Amino acid sequence: MIQLCVIKSFAMLIKVIKPSVIISIGLLANIGTVAKAQEVENQFRLDAQLRPRFEIRDGAFRPLLPNEKTAALISDRMRINFNYQYKDVLEVKIAPQSVSVWGQGNMVQGAENSGNRLAAFEAWSKLKLAQNTHIKLGRQVISLDDERFFGELDWAQGGRAHDALALQYHNAKTDLRGYFAYNQNYKALYGNNLSNPSGNAYNTSDALPYKWMQSVWLGLQLSPQTKLSFIASNLALQNASSPIDSVLRYSQTIGSNLNYKGQSVNLHVAAYYQGGRNITGQLSDAYMLAASFGKQLNNNWILTLGSDWLSGNDMGSTSTKNTAFNPYFHTGHKFYGNMDYYLSGSSHQNVGLSDTYLKINYNTLKNTQLVLALHQFYSTGRIQTLSQSYESNLGQEFDLSFTYKINKFAGLSGGYSGYFTTPSLNLIKSTVGANKYQQWGWLSINVNPTLLNIKF
Repeated sequence: MIQLCVIKSFAMLIKVIKPSVIISIGLLANIGTVAKAQEVENQFRLDAQLRPRFEIRDGAFRPLLPNEKTAALISDRMRINFNYQYKDVLEVKIAPQSVSVWGQGNMVQGAENSGNRLAAFEAWSKLKLAQNTHIKLGRQVISLDDERFFGELDWAQGGRAHDALALQYHNAKTDLRGYFAYNQNYKALYGNNLSNPSGNAYNTSDALPYKWMQSVWLGLQLSPQTKLSFIASNLALQNASSPIDSVLRYSQTIGSNLNYKGQSVNLHVAAYYQGGRNITGQLSDAYMLAASFGKQLNNNWILTLGSDWLSGNDMGSTSTKNTAFNPYFHTGHKFYGNMDYYLSGSSHQNVGLSDTYLKINYNTLKNTQLVLALHQFYSTGRIQTLSQSYESNLGQEFDLSFTYKINKFAGLSGGYSGYFTTPSLNLIKSTVGANKYQQWGWLSINVNPTLLNIKF
């Protein structure tokens, strides 16, 4: 009797409920089952970055003269990263960004949006060709080894990217990459006419510094602690002053990096040689050597001692040979002092550079790190005028910086640097008479939220 009553009650309930509702419930249940059973093929992630930075420049890039005023500004980077992946077959990244100085964009934006323009920092697609082999095409970051030759230059608000084709092969112990680029600049010589019918001369004004680029990099995992890499790069350089100027100069750079990372010891050794011709047509015979040794004393302290040697020219030399090494796409801010006196910012007459440094890292808390770097700089070429020879001592710099992790998506960083100048430095920087002590300070907040991350 009880079973009969239950059956009758269930039949009455079915009559009350609309058939469409029953069908919908059934479809939802079926979709859920299919979604669980179906392999995830697509992934889409949307990230953003907002990075305002306040600076007080009282001697950044070069010494200030006594009659010059201190500079102060707030610069900003706004970047959005669209990342899409289909299985292991296709990846696409589009990263528009805007780099600005606070106040430089009009409060009421004009028709051309002057001062607030978006640009493409990265825009590339990556396709699988075979097992462990991919091709990557478009505007992309090239960051190799410790960025002494190819680097992203992330410290600069605009960063650095190349328009290139990359071929990549990777397995557990071998990483092989080839990069190929061919550039044109229609702005400088051809009236920015994309339909220009003739002419192939390249001018570097507001453009990439090379016409062609071919580079090969090989990374080998010799052991869990040891990595060895080799690089060979060929640049075709042209800076045409007219549409009929077609002189190309070819510069070649080869190098190798060895890294050992043990439980408490880090060791790095690098050597590069540069030949061919530079952009002015001089034959090059230049080199760079670098070595560092790091020791983790405990959970808080890490000490690193290192030295870089970049060959240079003698000041005022009339030699037709160039002996100044050019680390074309390096991240110099990472190595040669935070005040950017060398190989970026402003010229130092290509007299080369010797940088001996000591870095002290102290992790005070889980989310806080302090870094103190001490630099002693020398020129590797002679510094002289027609009437006087100068010492090779270019002075000393100290860089004190900190980072603090506010939460999962935000961090605060800042620092203070000081530079003790010498007459030799002031001569090569064309700042004779500048004060003995120069300084620079900065404070930045970096917000990197993940706005969306879905798999389907």
